[in-house]
Amino acid sequence: MAHPQKSRKRRKDETIAAALDIGASKVSCFIARVNEEPSLAPQAEIVGVGCYGAALNARMAATADVIETGVRNAVEAAERMAGEHVGRVLVGVSGKHLRARRIGVDLEIAGGVVAQEDIDDSLSEGAKIATPPDCAPLHAMPIGYRVDGEEGLADPIGLSGSVLSTQMFALGVRQSYLDNLANLIEQCDLGVEEFVAAPYAAAEAVLLEDEKELGVVLIDIGATSTGFAVYDNGALVECGGVPVGGGHITRDIAQIFGASLAHAERVKTLYGAALIGPGDEHRFVDFPQLGVAGEVARASRADVCEVILPRLEEVFELVSDQLPDDGMRRSGLRRVVITGGGSLLVGAREVAERTLGMKSRLGRPTAIPGSPEAASAPGFSVCAGLIQHYTNLGRESEKGLGVLGQSPHAGSRSSVLGGLDSWLRAKF
Repeated sequence: MAHPQKSRKRRKDETIAAALDIGASKVSCFIARVNEEPSLAPQAEIVGVGCYGAALNARMAATADVIETGVRNAVEAAERMAGEHVGRVLVGVSGKHLRARRIGVDLEIAGGVVAQEDIDDSLSEGAKIATPPDCAPLHAMPIGYRVDGEEGLADPIGLSGSVLSTQMFALGVRQSYLDNLANLIEQCDLGVEEFVAAPYAAAEAVLLEDEKELGVVLIDIGATSTGFAVYDNGALVECGGVPVGGGHITRDIAQIFGASLAHAERVKTLYGAALIGPGDEHRFVDFPQLGVAGEVARASRADVCEVILPRLEEVFELVSDQLPDDGMRRSGLRRVVITGGGSLLVGAREVAERTLGMKSRLGRPTAIPGSPEAASAPGFSVCAGLIQHYTNLGRESEKGLGVLGQSPHAGSRSSVLGGLDSWLRAKF
């Protein structure tokens, strides 16, 4: 007889972090114990994983009731595995809801030599105007610094000059969207620890530091949307999303071959590809016809591929249209990393390379201690990145890289990406 898992007594230097990725086709939850011993770098250990599939309706969307059920089931599954109860969660915000803005802040250097106080002051001034209009603040971070016009400075502290210029990148989200998302999570008896841009979280999980430094585009292919994050010289310079994803491929298959969405998804997963292989013209797939009992249509795998390819190309073309139009930066991007559930489609890498003109690879989350092998698939990149983001909060704040929304209500934990701590504390 199986015995219920007993919760291990938590040490004083441990905290529990819970990450929630609410996708259109599934809801995922990771629970981690984070070691915060002052003498050691923070380390996370995954102790619970939960996943629940959300049912899409005919309009390629999950209803609020279905999403609430998904959140409850995913969190409860992770709690059972962890032997822990969580009250607050980090929540990923889909890239298609993000609004980005770049600003510059010029500040006179009081002592003639750049000090940490000068950087803090410039970031504080930038945070006041960084949020895009009509949006709630989500993240703000420095892209680079200049001293008296000299560019390319990663750390200007100690340099002599009269004017410090700081370039910042900020992300915002419609307040109404965050209100609705927070209310939904509150209905599940949970509170929001922090909202985090999902493409940034996915990038934290799968990108290498050298890739960020040399220039890379991260593309996270979800069910109904695709998020992207662009890094250059180690900094996030663009982030957003497009309203097309792997679910649209499923819908195309269902419409063209007259099958149900569930059967089309199965065919896509088992037989779908974006490249026609040898002999695919002579390998056939059956499609039970929707609403006609006993009638089956037959199509070759090559026919299925010809349906998949145009939609996948559209995904990458839409992302390409959103990339920075700065000629020098655009020409410097030579690498793309694809992740998310849609990235597992056979031939997706090759299509990305041909469409974007960049070298590509499949991005899987960096292994976190305790994480099951199944949770290291590309579809869990956002959840893994949320845990890594939480783990890095203390180290990032020590760098003095700036926070958006510093206020008397902000907690002691801060990050280079800032957050909505003060807003959430006021709301909850």
